[in-house]
Amino acid sequence: MLRFFKKTDLLRELKDKRVACLQQALPDSIKNNLRQPIPDKNTPFRALSFLVVDFETTGVEAETSDILSIGWIEISNMQIDFASQRHFYINNGQYINHETAVINHIVPQMVHHGVNLAEAIDILLDHAKGKILVVHGKVIEKRFLDCYAQKNLQLPELPLIWLDTLNIERWRTMKMEAKIDQDTSLSSVRKRYNLPQYSAHNALIDSIAAAELLLAQVANIYRDRNVTFEQLYGISQ
Repeated sequence: MLRFFKKTDLLRELKDKRVACLQQALPDSIKNNLRQPIPDKNTPFRALSFLVVDFETTGVEAETSDILSIGWIEISNMQIDFASQRHFYINNGQYINHETAVINHIVPQMVHHGVNLAEAIDILLDHAKGKILVVHGKVIEKRFLDCYAQKNLQLPELPLIWLDTLNIERWRTMKMEAKIDQDTSLSSVRKRYNLPQYSAHNALIDSIAAAELLLAQVANIYRDRNVTFEQLYGISQ
């Protein structure tokens, strides 16, 4: 019973934050996104639409780091829509250091021809309208989007709906009474579901990898049982 009220309170709090945000002057892409209704708690998983997102950044601290690229892909009707995939390099006008380039293979020539951050986020939020955002480890993507909102929109955060495949895996691990400290990186978690190995640190490839992981997790945890928005949202927080 306590768990139910906790999830209900989180969704009610999210609705209240959206109402407060809509009282302010915001770009249409954000207003149109926040005007969308939050799914009913009994909505089946198969009826939900998801936007699986990944950011590549120069560091983990949003206040002092930059977004280098954004990639995403949609899931609808429990299928990955490969025609929906998008990938943007971000031109921040900043120098890319050698250490960053070694990790994510993003070099100055790529970002030089990229779009500015405001344009990329505007397109992202427009595509996210009516969808649930999915990430593997939302501490990065959510933190960077909230930091953008604070700096550019005078908002404390963007009240979006997030599902986190990393948190889902932690929940599954505890239910199985397995080792809690096992590797929860995207590539390592995918191996547990016998998913193919992809090159890491590319925003589009990582978003596809997270999309496949979400579908595999739902199939593994719920088998043939119907799963609702409330159940999935609850274990991903």
